[in-house]
Amino acid sequence: MKRIVSPLKRGQVSQDAPIGATPLTTGGRAERASGGERHVWPRVTAPLLGLIALILLPSLFDLLFGDSADFQLHRVTLILILAIAALAQNLLTGYAAQPSLGNAAFFGVSAYLLAWLNSDLQQPYWLAVLVALLACALLGLIVGGPALSVSGAHLAIATLGLVVLTGSLLTLWDTSAGRQSYELTALPEALGDDRVLYYLVLALTALVFFCAFHLLRSRIGRAWIALRDSEVAAAACGVALTRYKLLAFVVSAVLTGLAGVLYATWGTTATASMSSVDQTIAFLTMIVVGGAGSLSGSLLGALFVGLVPLLLGELPDPLTLGPLQLPIATLTTGIYGVLLLLALIFFPGGLSSVFSRGGRLVQGEGGKP
Repeated sequence: MKRIVSPLKRGQVSQDAPIGATPLTTGGRAERASGGERHVWPRVTAPLLGLIALILLPSLFDLLFGDSADFQLHRVTLILILAIAALAQNLLTGYAAQPSLGNAAFFGVSAYLLAWLNSDLQQPYWLAVLVALLACALLGLIVGGPALSVSGAHLAIATLGLVVLTGSLLTLWDTSAGRQSYELTALPEALGDDRVLYYLVLALTALVFFCAFHLLRSRIGRAWIALRDSEVAAAACGVALTRYKLLAFVVSAVLTGLAGVLYATWGTTATASMSSVDQTIAFLTMIVVGGAGSLSGSLLGALFVGLVPLLLGELPDPLTLGPLQLPIATLTTGIYGVLLLLALIFFPGGLSSVFSRGGRLVQGEGGKP
């Protein structure tokens, strides 16, 4: 004899349902939605609070540092510029899994193009910036094309060769012009104000990270992450490998170019050292220390690379520790290396992994009885 099952009324749970089943009401959906909101709000409020703090930072520096507030703000501006460069490297290497070491080439080329167009040809600053970014996009496309035929260590070495070549060409340009660096002599007067430059860089940094956040949640971002997880599986799922790899190179080149023109504006000069192996190492250090495949990791890595050398430079020289007299000026690089090594040992997933674990505790276990 068949069992007669009466339709469930709103709010009831079937006797055959497992313990803890959600009643047949919109409350189940509401409960799931509220749980999702608990997971989402820290990702929204934390960046918002951070942005508000950065907006108010000049006023705080006025209280803390007095006449040297603008000098300290100048340092923070550098960290924000480095964050854009770190994000560019992270999108290409941390998300799209392309181990390219060539971003320093775009960093230097954009700065030199800005100096040439704005100072020598007397073109408007923003037009020069636009042309420099378009040139970086084209260069990224040119570099990305041949790079598709190699991968892994071969790609890393090939793109590192691009950096060495670019640095040599920029040095040759300086030498032929009889200069040590390329001075920016026609910058807009407003950008000579540290506070104006700070707010400009802050606005651009916030915009870049906002766009990157949404880009990574779009079809493009999902394709990059699929490439990182498995190129074979991504191709089997219909991901156009060539298209998305090229797009990663172009986006990364443009963002690195933006960081380059801002860096040249910040220092009022462009130097061949911007396209060097040392600069490449700095870019990689930021994403490794901060956390590859993490937007917050780009910020934390830039903070480490930008702030630690500055703090070491503030130490007295020589530094007296009891009977010891330490020559800090000659030990700065070694101390920086030790701090870098400690960061990699204790935070192998990057500094962002610490905040991720803390966030999961707050969102998950923190709410449990």
